[in-house]
Amino acid sequence: MSDRATQWRRGGIWVLRLVVAGVLLAAAAPKLADPAAFAAKLPNYRLFPDVLVNVVATTAPMLELLAALALLSGRLYRGGVWLSVGLMATFTALIGSALARGIDLDCGCFGSAVQAEPVGALDLVRNIVLLGLTVVLALDLGRERAR
Repeated sequence: MSDRATQWRRGGIWVLRLVVAGVLLAAAAPKLADPAAFAAKLPNYRLFPDVLVNVVATTAPMLELLAALALLSGRLYRGGVWLSVGLMATFTALIGSALARGIDLDCGCFGSAVQAEPVGALDLVRNIVLLGLTVVLALDLGRERAR
């Protein structure tokens, strides 16, 4: 690959890192600011036992924050990519599961900062796109390692 193409690829990867980190930060901040509001939305998924709701409500936004910061770092980048892939896959599966089961819920994806509307196909598409971006970052890790 030419130097110019390598520069474009690296620039594109930085843009993807910024986009994914920005989304993760936008999702984590309101949940960290008001974990009780986020915890109140989790039972609507009908997947989490009551004893785990508060654990999930505090852990998920901390993992989102950690992943975002790691994506922007040097040393923690690789772990941030894999954590982001795992988070996006999990969030996509949760939304897909709710849609498949016909559950009418507000996902709580961005805390109370966003108008509460029922989860729909666009939410699933958004998450699939975000999952795809994280997979691109993971594939790029493999490409860098192969060099």
